[in-house]
Amino acid sequence: MAIIDNPSGVPEDEFLREGLIDRLQQYLQAEPEAWHVRYNLAVALTHAGELDLALEHFRQVLQYAPKHMESLINIGGIHLSRGEADQALRTFTTALSVWDVPLVRANLAVAYIQLGQMEEAERHLREALKMDPNLPDALTNLGSVLLRQERYQESAEHSRRALELSGDFAMAHNNLALALLALDQVDEARTHLLEAKRQGYPVHPELLASLGLE
Repeated sequence: MAIIDNPSGVPEDEFLREGLIDRLQQYLQAEPEAWHVRYNLAVALTHAGELDLALEHFRQVLQYAPKHMESLINIGGIHLSRGEADQALRTFTTALSVWDVPLVRANLAVAYIQLGQMEEAERHLREALKMDPNLPDALTNLGSVLLRQERYQESAEHSRRALELSGDFAMAHNNLALALLALDQVDEARTHLLEAKRQGYPVHPELLASLGLE
């Protein structure tokens, strides 16, 4: 689960307004060095699914503002969404060298998860949560890492904490259910699996069937 930041000041639904991309492109034709506008254009293109073009503009932002954390995070996030974990890792490592903040650490951890490096992922997630203990995304991802390491009690604790902060994390419901099953707490596991499914998480059909939840 990548954690993308968008502190541009523009509401998300504004990025989808008809004609916004054209207007931003026209502005940049007259003011090509207006990197804040270019950043907004890159975000708008990301929302529109034009990821190659978005990457190009995020990278151009970095030519004017090499330490622009939000562009680095969005570049890394696009790579994560494509399963390009090595490229994401390089991008987030660069970001971390400039900005040691929870958001960068948490995203770096996602790259390590995709690469199967769970110890490194855990280290960065714990560092992120030291800086900000109220990050449901990081708590959910830490629950996933601990689940893969068969540390079920710890996984359940972090998944519960994520759900205390935000009950609509389908992945956290699924992680908690799997940890509870391993701990023989079947009734509560059923509840969380059903909630994960209700929220659209792709719960394995065979698992649902084995618990009578088809």
